[in-house]
Amino acid sequence: MNIEEVFKIFGCAMIVIYLIFGLDDLIWYLFAFVSAVFHRNRSKDDYLDFNTLRNTAPKMLAVTIAAWHEANVIGDVITNFLNTTDYPKSMYHLFVGVYPNDPETIAAVEETGRIFPNVHAVINSMEGPTTKAQNINHVITEIKKFEKENNIHFSALTVHDSEDAIHTYELLTTNYLIDDHDALQFPVFPILEMPRFRNFFKQLTTATYADEFAENHFMTLVQRRDMGAFVPCAGTGFAISRRVIDKFGDEPILPEESLTEDYLLSLNLYKKGIALHYVLNKLPRVIKNGRIKMDFITTRSLFPSTFRAAVRQKTRWTYGITMQSVGMKDVFSSEKISFAGRYSFYKDLKSKFLNLLPLLGYILSIYIIAAAILGLDPFFEPGSVFYYMSVAVFVITCLRQLTRAYALYSVYGLRSVFFGCLLPPLFPIRLIYGNLINFCAVIGAMKIKFGLYNENKQKVKKEKQKDREKAKVKWSKTDHSFLSRDQLRQYRRMLGDVLIVQGFITAKQFQDALENADKEHGEQVGAYLIRQGLITEEQMIRSLSHVKHIQFIPGELLQRLDYTETAEHFDKDMLKKKRILPLTEENGLLIIGICNSTAEEDIRDFEKENHVRIKKMYITEECMQRSLDDEEGSSGLLESLRLYHSGQISYEQVVLIGKFAVLYSVSEYKMRSIMGIWG
Repeated sequence: MNIEEVFKIFGCAMIVIYLIFGLDDLIWYLFAFVSAVFHRNRSKDDYLDFNTLRNTAPKMLAVTIAAWHEANVIGDVITNFLNTTDYPKSMYHLFVGVYPNDPETIAAVEETGRIFPNVHAVINSMEGPTTKAQNINHVITEIKKFEKENNIHFSALTVHDSEDAIHTYELLTTNYLIDDHDALQFPVFPILEMPRFRNFFKQLTTATYADEFAENHFMTLVQRRDMGAFVPCAGTGFAISRRVIDKFGDEPILPEESLTEDYLLSLNLYKKGIALHYVLNKLPRVIKNGRIKMDFITTRSLFPSTFRAAVRQKTRWTYGITMQSVGMKDVFSSEKISFAGRYSFYKDLKSKFLNLLPLLGYILSIYIIAAAILGLDPFFEPGSVFYYMSVAVFVITCLRQLTRAYALYSVYGLRSVFFGCLLPPLFPIRLIYGNLINFCAVIGAMKIKFGLYNENKQKVKKEKQKDREKAKVKWSKTDHSFLSRDQLRQYRRMLGDVLIVQGFITAKQFQDALENADKEHGEQVGAYLIRQGLITEEQMIRSLSHVKHIQFIPGELLQRLDYTETAEHFDKDMLKKKRILPLTEENGLLIIGICNSTAEEDIRDFEKENHVRIKKMYITEECMQRSLDDEEGSSGLLESLRLYHSGQISYEQVVLIGKFAVLYSVSEYKMRSIMGIWG
């Protein structure tokens, strides 16, 4: 048997395998493609309204990050999260899991905690590294203690990684959805520079992640959710409700024996009938030159930029998912699991086999091309069964690239489609390179599997223990970096974003304001919009409160706050001139009310002259004037002020309780219960 006959037999076998797996994938991806294009079967939760989010009473939320040797990034990550998240700071706490033998990371977290009181370093009971699951499980235990000590109740726990750029509205969305869903998964999209020829190879590895995550998180997970199939957790950007946490009791929530504890957790929950709800939603935002685009509520994350790091990470994923979590018994014998659910198990399981095929196919393709150039007989005779099968495989491959191109276009834009799917045509570099990474990852996972098996087999005989693999699993973490300030700026929300997303103005009105504001005399866009009668002062203040994360006090609520005694300690004429209303003192800070016309320079002078540190809250100028003129009548003080004066809740929480008690038409006691503030 000569080499040509060997390759023909090999080629026939590959064509059959490709066609079987290709048709399988084609049906799945075409359904996802059609669903994405025509928005069929989309959940009503996909069309969230910003005002609905803002008008949902904020519940206490916990966020956790597991950190091991993250001193170089953790401070920047926390600061960015706290400074950009549009959610009352008194209503969420960030718990960072650290290790006693990692003093640098502990110091970085504690330094940030001195600036932000809602940041806490949770030191593990074990030296690191353990596993990410063990780290988070320990944090959950400490969170429960924190609740008892502070008489609060968290409604959900959100898990993030130490290199994430967390979306401004993620906690708002979690707060709104967590009452109706036991667990949430937000999209995760890798951060990419604008693709150009000069940086193509520099970010080639990271770009392969962008290709795969765009396809999976824009289409595949939506399809899984809509079909009632299994939606896996991505390990970051997911939230689990307190209802689910309580079902575990004192048992660990995340499986500590797995390298992909997130996937296994979501798999175990799904088998118990607890589905992970996938959230894919967009809100308008303003980008450069005043243009408007729709922006996903997503976690943006940095991914490995070298071949070796990518293989290492994907080896862990492949091993944890296909060799530790899901198996053939789940596909065929899972009770009370729908066909769509079991089919999704099969798709996850087969990935370890599917990722071995492309490189073999490339070898075959090279041989076919070489044979054609050398004038050899056609590999498959025209008109033969295998000829038509090969044509079918080619068409399926092109259609698969079409679905990937659509996903890339929807997430990253047209330029990414060119570099990801068309450079060069037929054999895109990024696709081939990504397949090479996945191939090596499968080989690496197999080495781990058999290596652990042999080692454990001997230890079982020697020590007579049933589960030694768990003891050998360590946190195979990826080294992280974080974005620069210039890079982070593109993810921050500005005044135009909030005005548009709240429906106060249209995108066209904002663009006109950018062009027509009297910049020669220093007129701000907001002032121009008020002058033109397009927005009111209160709408402006409400929008600024979201941009600057400063609490807004409605006029009807201000008169129910006990600020008179505090204001009497200051010269009234000075307060009127500077437009500042002292409200109360809290933890060494003087909380003051300011309005849109209050100058920053006057606030700084007020601090220096009175030797105080201040915290700002927004009120309208009309309320400011009435209060300073003693014209603000009182309709009865808020009941929650009693808890504030006894040190049980914060002033911001008093404002929030009063505001939403009025909005919901319930008592303050009932509202405290809804928000998880027992007092």
